[in-house]
Formats: sequence, structure tokens, C-alpha cells
Amino acid sequence: VARAKSIVSYGSGAGTLWMQFMWSLLLAAGALQSTVIVATCIAARPPTGQAWEPLASDDECHLSGESTDSSCALDALQRRVVAREAPNVSSPSLAVAGAVPPGMNLGGWLVLEDWFFSGAGGRHVASQNNSGQGTCLPPLLWGMDKEPWSSEGLLTKQLQDSRGEAEVLKIFSAHRQRYISDDDFKKIVTLGIRSIRLPLPWSTFADALSPIDAEAYKPGAKIVPDPFYAEQASFVTVDRDWLAQILRQAAHHKLKVVLDLHNMPGGSSDGTYNGIWPLTPKFWTATVAAGGKGAMLAEVGHWIVEAFVKWVEGLGPVELSAVEGITLLNEPGHMASVD
Repeated sequence: VARAKSIVSYGSGAGTLWMQFMWSLLLAAGALQSTVIVATCIAARPPTGQAWEPLASDDECHLSGESTDSSCALDALQRRVVAREAPNVSSPSLAVAGAVPPGMNLGGWLVLEDWFFSGAGGRHVASQNNSGQGTCLPPLLWGMDKEPWSSEGLLTKQLQDSRGEAEVLKIFSAHRQRYISDDDFKKIVTLGIRSIRLPLPWSTFADALSPIDAEAYKPGAKIVPDPFYAEQASFVTVDRDWLAQILRQAAHHKLKVVLDLHNMPGGSSDGTYNGIWPLTPKFWTATVAAGGKGAMLAEVGHWIVEAFVKWVEGLGPVELSAVEGITLLNEPGHMASVD
């Protein structure tokens, strides 16, 4: 990790402040429903004569008593923003209270969350009543309003069973190729943003699970099952050569990238980003068969992290120059206080 000039940290859970590495601001995964989540939250005292109101109890604000008609979490974040001198940018609407954040999250690209693809209706990180919010996956998948999907693993498995692997790969490839492009990187830089957080699914390093099933998790596998919920959830792997190309693009634009291992097999916490929602997260407690004996899913997570770190350490100098840091797990305590 040191050779990769990486900084390792864990998410904080329950919603907003998730890490602090080299920025003076803390990025917050708030309630902005858009192609990318852009929000800032500064851990600082309020301006003289003003008082911050408390954040809601969770991402959905359903415990806060505030109206569900407004984006209460976003409002709460905005009340905490301390305005900074902002550069001249062409889209000031992206600035919160006049401040351009130093970094942004590329959510919904390589890790799917149903509420990103819900039109005007979705707003919950953990969809309510076990019903999903996702109605599409552009540019090829539309019209799922009657049976919305709730998480990436369940969507993939549903499509795999109903349309076949070739069609699944076509849908996911089209999404990953077009959701974020080099033009987007150019626009990000133009706005004065210099760092991007890139959430990655555990399946980026699915071959680390070969002790569980050498065939299912062989190098080059395109679709892999969740090792615990094999009958309910599958994932399209992320090609690591393509991911290295993304880092080369970022380096070309002088953008820094935080590589965020966003979820784990079996689901590490409640919420759509865990990949298996609304199934019960099993990462911390369950065992799977591996090499004729049992292995805790948490141990399997160690295999994935080891593969992740080795891959980063083995990057070329150009790719490595773009890596600002790595994180090993997103919000492991998310919704724990509610549960």
C-alpha cells in the first residue's frame, strides 16, 4: 500500500461523512439524486450567530420527522457548508453555497444503486418494504416500472435467467461505456474539481474467490455468482485492463482517483449498494465452502482486499500517478442503528 502511495480507510456508516484523506472537505453521500452525487460537508463550527440543525437519523430522514416531500438530508448538508472562494466555473449550479467541492463521487457507474435509475420516484438508499426502485439501466434496459429492481446482484441474476448471459453482458457493457466518458472527465476538470471517488464492486477481483469454486471464479470470468446468495444474485465483473485505462484517462486530465471497494460478497450492510438488497447482509457472520472446508465471508473479503492492493501496487507509473488513495469498504455500519 505504501508503494502505491495509498491511504486506506473505512467508511463511517449511517450516511454522511465517509472518509478523510487529503482534502480539507469531507465528501458526503447525501440525498442528491442525479447522475453523480456531488455534495460537500465541512467539519467546522457554524458561522458566528448561526446554529447548525442536527442531521436526520439516516439517509432517508424517515426517522427525523421532517416532510418526505423535501430532500431533508440535502437541506441539512447545505446548512453545514461553509462558503469558500470558488473559481470561475461555467456551471455555478454545481456549487453548493458558492463553493466548488474539491472532489466528487462517480456513483452509479460501476456499482449500481436502484434509486439512481428510478426516474422521479426513488429516493431511498435502502428501498422500503422490500420493493425496488430501479426502472431502467440506460442505454439498453428500459420499462421495468412494473417490476423495479432493488440491487445490482438481483438485477443481474434476473436478466441472466430471463435473457441469457450474452444479453446481460451487452446491457452492462453499454452502460459502463456510456455512463461516464472522457468528455465527462474534461467537464469535471473545467469545473475546478480535481479528485474523483470511483466505487468498485467486489467482483472486480472475483478471481480471488477461486478457492471457493475454481471454475465459477476463474480469471476472465464475465459473470460470477455471489458466493452466499448464488441462486439469487450474480455480478458482471469489471475488466481490470479497462479499469487501468480509466486511470490513464484520469492521469491525462490531471485528475486524482480514490479507488473505493464499495461492497463485499454476501452484502456487508443494509442498502441497495450492497448488491444483494433486500436480502439480509451476511458478510460479517456467514460461512461458505472453500477447498473442502468452511471459510468466513469476512475472510473471503481479506482475499479480495489482498488482490485489490496487489493490483494497485502492480500498476504502471502513469496509472499509479492518478491513484490518490484506496478505501476498503463503504459504510460498514450503515443503518446499523436502525436495525
